[in-house]
Amino acid sequence: MSAVTSEAVLFFEDASVSKCMLYTDFEAILDRMVGMPGFSGEEVRGAYALVNDRLQVVALVLFLIEFDDNGMADVSWNVPLRHLAEHGDPGPDMGAGPIRLACRSQCPVAWHQDQLWDPTMKPGNNDFVKIRDTLAERGRKLGLYVDDEALRTDSARKAGAASGKGGSGGEEESIPVVKPEKASASDDQERQRQARLVKELRLRIKTMENKQKEETAQLRYAHQQKEEILSTQLEKVLMQFRTMKSQNAALKEQNESLKAQVDSLNSSLEEQARQDTDQSSEIEILTEQYRAALEQRLEEERARLTEEMHTREMEVLKRDERIAGLEQEVNEARSEGVRMANSGAEKLLEKLQQLGLNFIAYHPGAGHLQVNASEISDYMQNPLAFAARKCLVTEEQYRAWLQHYENPVCQVDVGGQSCGKRVIRVDEPNQFKPGVSDRNSNRCPHCRSDSAIDNVLKFR
Repeated sequence: MSAVTSEAVLFFEDASVSKCMLYTDFEAILDRMVGMPGFSGEEVRGAYALVNDRLQVVALVLFLIEFDDNGMADVSWNVPLRHLAEHGDPGPDMGAGPIRLACRSQCPVAWHQDQLWDPTMKPGNNDFVKIRDTLAERGRKLGLYVDDEALRTDSARKAGAASGKGGSGGEEESIPVVKPEKASASDDQERQRQARLVKELRLRIKTMENKQKEETAQLRYAHQQKEEILSTQLEKVLMQFRTMKSQNAALKEQNESLKAQVDSLNSSLEEQARQDTDQSSEIEILTEQYRAALEQRLEEERARLTEEMHTREMEVLKRDERIAGLEQEVNEARSEGVRMANSGAEKLLEKLQQLGLNFIAYHPGAGHLQVNASEISDYMQNPLAFAARKCLVTEEQYRAWLQHYENPVCQVDVGGQSCGKRVIRVDEPNQFKPGVSDRNSNRCPHCRSDSAIDNVLKFR
């Protein structure tokens, strides 16, 4: 490997390399001295490449970077590209032997994993091939250091090897005899080539597994959010139904009471009419007038009560709207107070972050999390909710998983108490299912003996 190396930065757009530059130009972009209008409001895939004097990649870091609406780089971006390139794990051979590779699937610094991306290695769509070809094509124009003598030597050696292979098909006397030492060296090279191929295949498999796991976690998280929204809507509808049902029952009771009064009055009038059969028609006329007046009074009373009930309902609705408005004002005032109180601290934290300091928090299941200065306030208000979002689960599920993670026992109710038997612990929050992962259906509710699970728990 040559001692003279150059640094280049490439940007991907769709399925091809759209821009490439020297690392010094990229530093100017990070210092916000220049912008990238073509990437305004986007998160772009980038590649930091350490290139030798034959334009062959020695180390590679695949990173993500965001640009604002004006095309300026994110001020909080602080991925240590040179450190990751120096400590990256072995990757594919891009001409100068296995490179040092840092990507999402193999990141030497755990808390920078979310700021990296995994390459595509499909036939016909290989990101490593695109990087290799781009550097070979644009390396000289870009300003990378090139050793022309070394390139001519490599070209001559390749041409000699090609001509040697082509001339070996002549006379039988010209076929060289393979010595045992050369056969051994050829076997070593074949084993090294196969070992590199195995490493590349393992990297490809790990990349595909991580991508599938992230897509599954995102789908599960979206499904949980939809379930919570539907549950909230259902609970609201049930509450309205119960309220309307209670109001309907009250109206029915009032109607029954009025009907009982009317029946009682009718009975009284009929009894009085039977007793006064001897009286004149004037009494009957008065009785009819009294009944009509009573029915009119009942109708008026019923209308008044209905109007009063409607007025009360409108008052309740207005009161609820006013309470909601006051709660919103209180929340806004509280948020404004917290923002004003933390403005000085946020400025100090942003200054510390610009000086290169990182704020790292550890949470089970999420690992080491990098907290930006703009996220400090949210993290301090609810650290568990912050960690749950990083794990792509809800806060309620994260709390349930954390209780299971700290004490993995069976929660099935047996005789008024939980079973308490040990179960296999789920290490990933997004794979934990409340009511399923924290119970052992083979042992509960009768706690039957299961030698297989006991052996697993003893081993753990």
